[in-house]
Amino acid sequence: MGTVSNWVNVGSAVGVLMGIVFLGWEVRQNTEMMKSQARDAITEKQMMYSEWVATEPEMAEAVSKLCDGMDSMTPRERIMIGYFLAGVWREWENSYYQYQSGLFEQSKFEPRMGRWQSQMATEATQTQWCGQRQWFAPDFREEVDRIVRASGEWPCGD
Repeated sequence: MGTVSNWVNVGSAVGVLMGIVFLGWEVRQNTEMMKSQARDAITEKQMMYSEWVATEPEMAEAVSKLCDGMDSMTPRERIMIGYFLAGVWREWENSYYQYQSGLFEQSKFEPRMGRWQSQMATEATQTQWCGQRQWFAPDFREEVDRIVRASGEWPCGD
């Protein structure tokens, strides 16, 4: 009788071990799926912003004027750009959050940082950031502030 009991215990232990291995495999597979879904959603949002500029002449004109500085913009274009940039920065904040959460690999995130640096280099964009930065999460705000500071003088006054 003791031998049967031993075999039952061994079988139970093997079953538990196999269950743990299977659970680990499932968790890993789920994490990879979450990374893929996060990247896909972020890419979709970026494509949406690009489409706006590519297909909406008024938005393209406003973005063009943003590169030249805020002085050349009409009040309507300033509002368009303000909301457009707020959306872009919200997407950046989400990308940053996904990166910090481990759902975005560093090798995939670093090129984004280069683009952020390029886009935050203009005085007009920095001025817009100064007016909106308080609406973003502190850790993301610190990251963008660091980028702005690295491009030259700190325009936000605080």
